[in-house]
Amino acid sequence: MHSQLRFTAWFKDPAPDAEKDDVISRSVVGWRESDGAAMVLLDEKSGRVVPAVEQDGFVEIERLPDERPLGVVPGDGWRVSQTKQGPVRDSARTAAAFIVYADHVVPVVNLPTGGDYRGAWKAGEWQLLEPHE
Repeated sequence: MHSQLRFTAWFKDPAPDAEKDDVISRSVVGWRESDGAAMVLLDEKSGRVVPAVEQDGFVEIERLPDERPLGVVPGDGWRVSQTKQGPVRDSARTAAAFIVYADHVVPVVNLPTGGDYRGAWKAGEWQLLEPHE
């Protein structure tokens, strides 16, 4: 399976009111042929692309995770329940399926409560229940 690698460049936040550890990111849009330097779009209006490492406040280049699903498996009666939400029976939701990614799994249920509509499923907030539990 071909994986498209994605990278981002991190910079110290130049805003006058930024805290010491505040950072901003810019997507790496390519690599300079002569030396392999990561290139970022500096100005969208002009389309100017510059080496990230040569910009003020450069911190690091980070490889982003591959967010494409590897597959889907049926829920087969498994349920998920939010932790700290009272009795398990009251908060359990049947998973119709599980979307499998390279580094995590997301149960397919109705939209979670609490405004988490991006599909993120933090293991610390949910528990996986066997069928008939």
